[in-house]
Amino acid sequence: MPKIIIIGNSAAGFSCCDTLVKNPTEKEITVISAEDYSAYNRNLLLGYLAGSIGEDELFLCPDDYYEKNKVRFLKNSKVALVETKKQRLTLKDNIKINYDYLVIASGSKPVLPDIAGNSKEGVFIFYALEEIKEIKQRLMLADTVAIVGEPMVCVELAGVPLLRDKEVKIIAKTRPDSFSPSGKQEWIEGLEVNEIIGEGAQMQAIKLTNGKVIGMPLVIFAGAHLPASEFLKGSDIETRDGCVIVNDLMRTSIENVFACGSVASAKTWDDAIKEGITAAESLIKQTKGENNLCQQTS
Repeated sequence: MPKIIIIGNSAAGFSCCDTLVKNPTEKEITVISAEDYSAYNRNLLLGYLAGSIGEDELFLCPDDYYEKNKVRFLKNSKVALVETKKQRLTLKDNIKINYDYLVIASGSKPVLPDIAGNSKEGVFIFYALEEIKEIKQRLMLADTVAIVGEPMVCVELAGVPLLRDKEVKIIAKTRPDSFSPSGKQEWIEGLEVNEIIGEGAQMQAIKLTNGKVIGMPLVIFAGAHLPASEFLKGSDIETRDGCVIVNDLMRTSIENVFACGSVASAKTWDDAIKEGITAAESLIKQTKGENNLCQQTS
């Protein structure tokens, strides 16, 4: 029975897993997720923060999906090393797992600027559900908030109802025409945050590149992402600018390793879903071909 490991549990990873589950062939499936949740739709996180979407509406499957479909689901787990010659993964806690087929669907990772104080409490990245929950809680008490990053993402965040009565400082590139500031919103162009200031663990202010200091308990970074492929270093899996190189079948430079989603070539959520399905279908065809070959030579 082939052992299949899927790294990642977002659009591509879940669609790949679900396609494999619906195929009747015998297999063992393991899904490795860096988060503590079942698969959910990241595109809906803004609506969740805005209050227009409930938490239950985020999820792509019920909590018992993995158990019912006999999928081994490893939550809060990160891959540290991939050894393609040994067909083995090592997780951050040094647990080793062997595989026959590997699907890399680790997606992208948000980029936090390398500035002093960026690990203080009150510094968040708009990306994952757990952080959005914390942002939601902190917005209940914060009077002043900075939103830093890609202009259009900043505009969307600034429109969230929880921010309407806050003093909002948007620090981004050229202000889009679509931005209509309220009396408490200010768009700061031509400057960047170069330090997070605070006593102890809690942030208290941001310092801009012109030396100006603005007091606030909360800053949200949004928009910049890179492929989450750093764990592939030394694996012999070919990448370009961090993206895993794949063919039309989502196969990588290693025959039994596939990749899909934003870690490979997908640019949108729908693209990632399609690539996850393609990767699963290609893997199924390959396993059937190998099984037929074994039967013919036995």
